Amino acid sequence: MNYLMNLVLLSAALAGGAALAAERPNVIVILADDLGYQDVGFTGCTDFKTPNIDRLAREGVECVNGYASHGFCAPTRAGLMTGRYQQRFGFETNPAYAPLDQRSGLPTSETTIATRLQQAGYATGLIGKWHLGFSEVHHPLNRGFDYFFGMPGGGHDYFEVESTKIGEEYKAPLIDNHKFANVEGYLTHQLTDHAIEFIEQRKADPFFLYLSYNAPHAPWQAPQESIDALGHIENKLRRAYAAMIVEMDNDIGRVLKTLEQHGLEQDTLIFFLSDNGGPHAGEVTDNGIFRDGKGSVREGGIHVPFVARWPKRLPAGKQYGYPVISIDIAPTVAALAGAEHGNMEGVNLIPFLAGEEKGAPHENIFFRRRDGAAWAIINKDGPKLLRPDWTSDLKEHYDLSKDPSEQNNLMSSPENAARVLRLQADWDEWNKSNIRYQFWDFPDHKKELQKVYEGQRK
Repeated sequence: MNYLMNLVLLSAALAGGAALAAERPNVIVILADDLGYQDVGFTGCTDFKTPNIDRLAREGVECVNGYASHGFCAPTRAGLMTGRYQQRFGFETNPAYAPLDQRSGLPTSETTIATRLQQAGYATGLIGKWHLGFSEVHHPLNRGFDYFFGMPGGGHDYFEVESTKIGEEYKAPLIDNHKFANVEGYLTHQLTDHAIEFIEQRKADPFFLYLSYNAPHAPWQAPQESIDALGHIENKLRRAYAAMIVEMDNDIGRVLKTLEQHGLEQDTLIFFLSDNGGPHAGEVTDNGIFRDGKGSVREGGIHVPFVARWPKRLPAGKQYGYPVISIDIAPTVAALAGAEHGNMEGVNLIPFLAGEEKGAPHENIFFRRRDGAAWAIINKDGPKLLRPDWTSDLKEHYDLSKDPSEQNNLMSSPENAARVLRLQADWDEWNKSNIRYQFWDFPDHKKELQKVYEGQRK
């Protein structure tokens, strides 16, 4: 009798374990680079179409108050990979291109979500832009990824390198695990080819794919036929930028089709977002009603398109209003995978996006640049306090629920004094756990990077 009972209990345990494993979704994080808030259809773009990105929003949950954790590329990626505010470990600017410098990158003391998922039995792949260190200790294969194809730095030429206008970082070879590779055809297509290959090779087991496009980051380059198809856009720089987004959107459609072909659509959670707002807002990119752009702690620098789609669990066509932030993605994925949570600060978003939790994921979300030279705090109900510019100690206060464009500064209104003091105290308390930023901008690196943008204007 005991033998039979033990057999029954063992069978139940095995079945329960199999059911748990079956619930662990595949995860794809699609990160666009320097994408303006209103440069996709579901946020209001009208001069070109993004049907596949729009499909993700239509079939998933649009986080209308979704934020990147920083206004620049690499710091947001550091927060995304760790699930922590990157200021905790001093990652507040883009690391200089220094392949031999082991200090310039994501500190090895920090655990990535890829490592946590790898330890939980996931296949892990990074396709595209890394930007979290150039030396061997920072190589993605040493930070939790089973496979890496892309660029270790902040960007790359989209065709075979032939111009001296762009910096050395953008001319460096692509990396295929530990081998050098060349751009073949158009880089966005090439990255997508590798992403599809990764899915097809790992489809039998749960996988984590970080599809980190460098599009539409400068240099603004696209296939000529795609540029020509957008001839109605008068500004030639925006025309090329728009063509890059159209090409990326087409390739996201290829990824979605691959999931469908292999019966993976229902069991795959997809996040889509940008690492920061669009640069040169109003000239090349379009941040919509939001003020300023890339690098700013105003809304145009940090308020980004943000979508989660998981047909098995999340409702379709829902708009979620409370603020969420990119550091929420790692703990969300860890919770679903049964991976270790560790010291992550973000929140598992699924109960909130699914409507199971009714409150806000965060009381406040926080931002800081360069030791607090610029900073912001946003409350769940809309109040925002910020120091927007390191050239002045003047602060600004807005109610984003009524003034998302940050036009009506409430700082001098007596009725808001208590709220301002509370927000200031909350930011000060949060800032106590941050350290000084660890990277310094090398003048030569800044000059080379500037060529990437200036080269578009010659």
